[in-house]
Amino acid sequence: MRRSLDEVLLGGHAQGVQSVTIREAKARLNALVEAAERGEQVVLMRGAHHVAMIVPLSADDIEVSPRLGDAQAERFWSRLASERRHGAGVVLESPEEAVAVLLQPAPKAGRPSGAAPARARRRKR
Repeated sequence: MRRSLDEVLLGGHAQGVQSVTIREAKARLNALVEAAERGEQVVLMRGAHHVAMIVPLSADDIEVSPRLGDAQAERFWSRLASERRHGAGVVLESPEEAVAVLLQPAPKAGRPSGAAPARARRRKR
């Protein structure tokens, strides 16, 4: 027996679900988002096919990746440029590890931490 998407989503209860075309959703997006905030689900349709949903979210439903502040981003690009000049690099396994490294005080000018001293390019005569 085939059941409607509304029945599947709500265990046979079709309350709280709206089906709208994408064209209608464009015209009523604010109202549809407000409906989702109230706990309703909105199914978007392209023609007769269900293609997407607007659903309520809580902070527990999503994982936000860490963001760099301006000072951290500036240190990152400066450190990357310095490492490239000196042929050294650091491999970080996650964004969290990168943020932790960028929160550390900036290395002293001259060479990146852990890099070997650069060889002189010119000989003194």
